[in-house]
Amino acid sequence: MNPRELYTLTAEEKEKYEMQPDMIPDYEPFLEGNMEFAKYIKGSTMRFWYNTQTRVHRPHWHTALEIIMPLENNFTVVYQGQDIVLDEGDIYIIPAGTIHGITPPATGSRFVFIFELDFFSQITGFNFVLSLLSQPIHITYDKDPELYAAEARLMMEIANHYWSAGISREMNIYACLIQFFSKIGEHAMNNTAPDMNTSTKTSSLVNRLSMVLDYIDEHYSENITLEEAAAIACFSKFYFTRLFKQYTNQTFYDYLSAKRIKAAEQMLIIPNLPITEISLKSGFTSLSSFNRTFKRLKDCSPSEYRALYTVGSQEKVEETLDL
Repeated sequence: MNPRELYTLTAEEKEKYEMQPDMIPDYEPFLEGNMEFAKYIKGSTMRFWYNTQTRVHRPHWHTALEIIMPLENNFTVVYQGQDIVLDEGDIYIIPAGTIHGITPPATGSRFVFIFELDFFSQITGFNFVLSLLSQPIHITYDKDPELYAAEARLMMEIANHYWSAGISREMNIYACLIQFFSKIGEHAMNNTAPDMNTSTKTSSLVNRLSMVLDYIDEHYSENITLEEAAAIACFSKFYFTRLFKQYTNQTFYDYLSAKRIKAAEQMLIIPNLPITEISLKSGFTSLSSFNRTFKRLKDCSPSEYRALYTVGSQEKVEETLDL
């Protein structure tokens, strides 16, 4: 199979995709410091572009997950200071809340899709996928033709739904995204642990790890130790440490810290909630450790984040009033 057949647009599709459904043709994000506030289509928490811009996007981050798929010519993503060159047709998933920049070529086009993950948080098993999405995922035809073909088709289907006028438009997009994420989870289960020689054993291990991820989700504000987490999964501490890193690409404590910072972000939106209280509610034993971890993961202090979010929220309110 020629992978170009999966992502090549027709002239009619290009013309259709050049205009956003809300009739706003270009994307001018609101940036304050390194934080970007996405201007979603009214009533949704997503935006999809057929992008032909050549403007360089300096390093920034946002609360949305981002998927980039070059369609014509290559594309460079600067992720945490490292240049990642995407070839035509590649699919690159950028985790929410991570610093990245974009360096487009002089000519070319690509799909850029950003969306919030809140919708998926209540789906059983999504915590396992979410652990995978904490690191960039680069899907290419050369690495795995079967996975690539499935995900590329879903991207094209999402684009078709996004620019449709049907009443089920958003439901169809989320249905595609659920399939998109399911395939990532299944691929990880089948390929991350080559020493697991049966699908039943692999599934059992993933289920036990999912129990730990669910426990962290509910008890991140408490003093959860590595030993306690290993006991929940019925693993030895050393086996659990290796397995957790193998499946999530993070250490247990790095994953726990990221979960706590994510919870703190939500609380920082509340204007009158003291930052000291937020640090305790999100599981940190001291304000200094909270500030240090927040700065390391978000490249700004909790106070700066609150100020930036307040400014961005006001912009969104004013924009909504103008519509």
